[in-house]
Amino acid sequence: MPPTTPASKRQQQAAATHGQLLTAAREVFEERGYQAATVAAVTERAATAHGTFYLYFKNKDDAFTQVISGVIDELFRESSAAWSADPKHGVHAAIRGFLEVFAAHEGLWRALLEAMLGNIELEQLWLRLRRQFIERISRTIATSQQAGWVRPIDPELAAVALGAMVEWFAFTYLVLDPPVSRRADLTAAIDVLADLWVHAIYVQPDDPGYSGTDTAG
Repeated sequence: MPPTTPASKRQQQAAATHGQLLTAAREVFEERGYQAATVAAVTERAATAHGTFYLYFKNKDDAFTQVISGVIDELFRESSAAWSADPKHGVHAAIRGFLEVFAAHEGLWRALLEAMLGNIELEQLWLRLRRQFIERISRTIATSQQAGWVRPIDPELAAVALGAMVEWFAFTYLVLDPPVSRRADLTAAIDVLADLWVHAIYVQPDDPGYSGTDTAG
């Protein structure tokens, strides 16, 4: 591959401005919600001219799409657990990463729910982004079935069901008017979700053929 050309000063400034606007947009959406957020509020928060916004985003929806896409990337990355010999350990670590990111961006998830109710394109965006989680869960289930660690069950349907369990638990428990204490200590919630997940699909220690091991998705 050819060597990477260093970014020019103008490119560096453009990247910095884009990042500044993206940060401001995330804060405004988180604080105000989707409907109440405005381009003017974003540019005021970013201390930039109103017209500058349109050099980097088509409109408010485009800015929201970029904000949510970035948080989904964080959600996917932080819930990518290093699987171990104990299947519950890997499930527990993945759920912890997912819930911690969810709790850290409470206002954005509320804004997403608001946006999806009135914008089919944003609804489709969320469905596309969440698909990567379902596919990863499905792969893990299928691979674990081949090793005899997971009961015979449809990997795709099981992935949709288990993913929805954690996703909607997070929405209802952490986003829809939760006590602050829930965000501060997620231990009990993570333990319960991991226990439900493992007992739903994994061959248990007293079942024939149980090996007590797992593999990555």
